Amino acid sequence: RFNPARLLPPGLTIDHVAVGGEVILLTVHSGALAAACPACGEPSRRVQSHYIRRAADLPLGGRRVELQVSVRRFRCDAVGCKRQIFAERFAADVLPAFARRTGRLERIVHHLALALGGRPGESLARRLMLPMGRDTLLR
Repeated sequence: RFNPARLLPPGLTIDHVAVGGEVILLTVHSGALAAACPACGEPSRRVQSHYIRRAADLPLGGRRVELQVSVRRFRCDAVGCKRQIFAERFAADVLPAFARRTGRLERIVHHLALALGGRPGESLARRLMLPMGRDTLLR
């Protein structure tokens, strides 16, 4: 039996699945009720707003998978904290800060780059439906 939740890195919940020609679009959000302030570490449940963050994930069934992650901004209530508003962070193996690829896709990119390098790595990545070019692998 197919379970869409198994497609995701741990800690994310599916809101919507859209299957297009070459792309599977998963709209997801965090399952956590609170987030810790990166400046002071104090947990907060006060949601200020949210925004959409896009990230590539492992391909599925010959199609690229794109995550649209709804990221919440929280308000920090700690008295001495300099940061009043912060965005929730995900675990480094799920979705690192500022990353455009999930942690598990990033590991594959890393191993491809080490094993094959630029052009050969790009060729194999294209056959594996991984969204990257040779410059990405060389970086």
